[in-house]
Amino acid sequence: MFFDIMEKKSYYLSKIIYFGLIFFILSVNLISVYFLPLESLKYLFLINFILSVFVFFKLFGLYLYPIFIFIGTLTLFQGGLILYSIFHNIDLSFVWLMGANFFASESTVRTSILSIILSYWFLLLGGYIGSINNKKRDINKSKLKTEIMKNKIIKNLALLIFFLSLPLYIYKISIYFNFFLEYSYLAFYQSTEFAERVGFIIRVITFFTPLSFLVYFLLEEKKINILIITFIFFFVSLPLLLSGFRGLFFTFWLTVFLFYKKKFNNNLSFKSLLILVSIISVLGLLVSLYRENVNNINLNILFGKNPFLEFIGQQGVSFFVTVMATEFRDEFKDNILYYLIWEPISAIFPNALNTSGRAFATDLMIKINYEGFLMGYGTGSSYLAESYLLGGVFGVALVSFLIGFILSKLFYYFDYVDIYKKVLIFTAIQYIIYLPRDLLLMPLSQVIKSGIYMLLLYFIFNFIWQILIYKKKEKI
Repeated sequence: MFFDIMEKKSYYLSKIIYFGLIFFILSVNLISVYFLPLESLKYLFLINFILSVFVFFKLFGLYLYPIFIFIGTLTLFQGGLILYSIFHNIDLSFVWLMGANFFASESTVRTSILSIILSYWFLLLGGYIGSINNKKRDINKSKLKTEIMKNKIIKNLALLIFFLSLPLYIYKISIYFNFFLEYSYLAFYQSTEFAERVGFIIRVITFFTPLSFLVYFLLEEKKINILIITFIFFFVSLPLLLSGFRGLFFTFWLTVFLFYKKKFNNNLSFKSLLILVSIISVLGLLVSLYRENVNNINLNILFGKNPFLEFIGQQGVSFFVTVMATEFRDEFKDNILYYLIWEPISAIFPNALNTSGRAFATDLMIKINYEGFLMGYGTGSSYLAESYLLGGVFGVALVSFLIGFILSKLFYYFDYVDIYKKVLIFTAIQYIIYLPRDLLLMPLSQVIKSGIYMLLLYFIFNFIWQILIYKKKEKI
């Protein structure tokens, strides 16, 4: 008992030390970001990125965790251009995204870099505090047998729905891909013709394809069965990636990988991490080149330059969204609550955010390039940008803390909820890790949307379960 007490004291003491280290690092950053030369801030950012990864492993261990993936997407989408500037002489104050073409003030650039750095550390603080006291719960054994039987039936029904809806899903994807080949990826934002070609009924039915895949994936215990159905769905989903939907494609499959590791082996090796990053970088760059010019892909970029640097440089342009939110905060901050109200509504009315006054991304594009907006171009958004509009750097720190806390709690509760909630947690985590390039409340919007379909699945599965129970009682 004495050794247990000493071990606990040592454990908590080490965590307190790391907490103290985080607050020390935050203090140093708050001073350094406004006193160092602007050119030196990219190195300050790099140091913070490396330190945040180091502290993550010390707080959470060598495991794949949603917080770690979020650090990766934050670095890619918001810090990629900053890292790129270390190896290439570019001016981070010149905002060229979507034809904006203006020089942001030095104060704006400093504050934008500070926002990313603060987000690293408050994300880790929130994530770790959210993981405290997340102990394993006792499972009610009397309910366990019934739950296993029920899940087996649900799993088989999900597999049936998956294969029944798969032909229609392939049909929908082929329509989207042909539309992309005919008009380019921008046409998806200029017109709803691609959706009209598919038809409303087919689009509704095919929304059950990924959901039924997830139900089966999350319930199945045999690795070989999971790998087979995962390969099938990955293969038929590839045209979506080639059509330009890179972000959603990669975040979906990263989340699948996260829960696969959680199910079988959550250990994180640097070798597998390096392989994963390399594949995503090369594949992402190829898709980007293909999307921009379908008929003439310049592969020289893969051999003449560093594919990893080119990839993070391309993806890191969302940094400019944060820069513009900081530069034009006075123009947009009064509308931020209105933006946040409309974001969840977009779950039911997806085109609602294309109207001026309802989304920061829409209003920003209208401001910097109205002609581009009419052509279907957009800047996208970011939780950093919208958090800064909400409350400046304090808003960024608070929202980052909440994101870390929510991710930890969701990942913990995943093991103790039914399959319907598991799918919603999966959806929430998938869209949370995409927040560095998306609307602040988009995860809530997608959970609402998926929740509607999961409710329908619940009634279907429960109805069949009740029939089977009734028949079983009749036999008795």
